Amino acid sequence: FQAEDGIRDQPRSRGLGDVYKRQDLRDAMRRLSASDGACAGISRVVSLGRSANGEDVRALTIGRGARASDGDDGRGGLRFGFIGNMHGDEPVGREIAMEVGRWVCERATTTRETTSEAETRERALAKRLVNEATLFVVPTVNPDGFAAKTRGNARGVDLNRNFPYTRFSLPKSLSGRASAVGGSAGDNAKREIETALIMRWSEKWAMNGVLNYHEGALVANYPWDGNDDGSTSYSAAPDDATFRYLASSYAQAHPTMSKSAEFEGGITNGAAWYPLWGGMQDWHYVQTGTYSLTVEVDDEKWPSEDKLGAIVDEHVNASIDVCARALFGSVRGFVRDERGAAVVGASIVVGRDSAPVKTDARGFFAKPSEPSTRPVRVVITPPSNKRNVDTITHFVPTIDPTDGASIDVVFTPRSAPPGFLLLRVVAVVVFAVVAFLIRRSARRRRRVSVLSESLVNNVDVEKAIANRRGMTSSRSLSGL
Repeated sequence: FQAEDGIRDQPRSRGLGDVYKRQDLRDAMRRLSASDGACAGISRVVSLGRSANGEDVRALTIGRGARASDGDDGRGGLRFGFIGNMHGDEPVGREIAMEVGRWVCERATTTRETTSEAETRERALAKRLVNEATLFVVPTVNPDGFAAKTRGNARGVDLNRNFPYTRFSLPKSLSGRASAVGGSAGDNAKREIETALIMRWSEKWAMNGVLNYHEGALVANYPWDGNDDGSTSYSAAPDDATFRYLASSYAQAHPTMSKSAEFEGGITNGAAWYPLWGGMQDWHYVQTGTYSLTVEVDDEKWPSEDKLGAIVDEHVNASIDVCARALFGSVRGFVRDERGAAVVGASIVVGRDSAPVKTDARGFFAKPSEPSTRPVRVVITPPSNKRNVDTITHFVPTIDPTDGASIDVVFTPRSAPPGFLLLRVVAVVVFAVVAFLIRRSARRRRRVSVLSESLVNNVDVEKAIANRRGMTSSRSLSGL
């Protein structure tokens, strides 16, 4: 998937440093999505909400999720996000995210003749991304921090320490450190406005993968970021092999990252480098099933503009590579019931030591996975409201790095065991016979009761008649 020289060497429509300016970023997003822009017809700009100072936080949506006119909201498809400028004083991610969007749009929509095999491959990949996936480009999630050139937001809070604790709570030994939670020392319970809008957006779309761009090193960082005891040590997530694969793919697609003298192979487990709690990538993984990587794009913050072009291009190439591997190399498919309706909330586990992902509103799931040339077990568990169906185990023969593996599953009602129908018939017959006998017995008891009452009454009647007859005879005799 590594991008090669193609139309990337064409003149750009704007200077590389333009998105360092706040207004120019808004204009650049509008130009891309306009009727004459590179993303015309395949994109739209949406607002995720406003920052603490009222700045609009926007996303350029490209591909399936942008085609609202044909009723396709992007659900039931692949979804990937590119997020920049979480720390206000780390602005290069703004440029990288925007250039990723431009890269896809220009290659997916251009009609001019290709000039090389590399360009042909890039165009095919871009069109596949637009047709099969929804891409979200969010250049900045901290516009207030960017404007002030500060790490935190307008309230001084580090947004990458402000997400709810998921797998790990802040160790007691660190509970007094304000830097561990991004604001006031405590339990990380207060959500910042920017954190909350990212959470709402992420929960709505449940993206399959996300790249979050930072600065201050050159490395691809993967979960877990936190741990139980606060030590600087490796903290392996359930999908550690897949995370290592995606991080390594990024480092290999970048020209120098994999050659790092500080980080072997250009990658690092977050907690093994420096542990943190309340970070976005751990929250993403636990809460929305999103495979999120934190990419440190350069040792220097605010690099000079003469260096910026090369930095951006190197990371655009690596970003497209990992995006394609995470989406198209995934195990994916639909889960439906016997009527063809989507099964929402089914749980899918791929292989061993793997966290489950859930089916979305259209019954679709996609789980990024490391490639495999051997059969891999996929376990599909129905949601709790499907009590009459069983868990299904399926084996995919291989997981291809460029095509993954596709499976569609149909939950059918649990079948009756052999002889079950005969047992039901016998039970019905027995019940009918018993009911008949009980009813007949009841009727018999009622008749006996009535007869007994009649006999008692008959005795009384006969006495009355006899008495009357006796009285009549006496009268007759007295009259003689």
